[in-house]
Amino acid sequence: MKKELTRPPKIALCRVCKGTGRMQGDTPDEIHPCLQCEGSGRVTVSCEMTLDIRPYTPKTHKTL
Repeated sequence: MKKELTRPPKIALCRVCKGTGRMQGDTPDEIHPCLQCEGSGRVTVSCEMTLDIRPYTPKTHKTL
């Protein structure tokens, strides 16, 4: 049996910039907007999954 699951989008902190919206550049005084959240510090996360559920059928072992 295959089952499709979809989770609605939710807002979460950006893991790249840890919610600050800024990233440090090559030098300590160089700061630019985070590329993942585009400087907002937040991202939208959603999920689509396909579950494949089957009964468990153990294999029989041959004895020698």
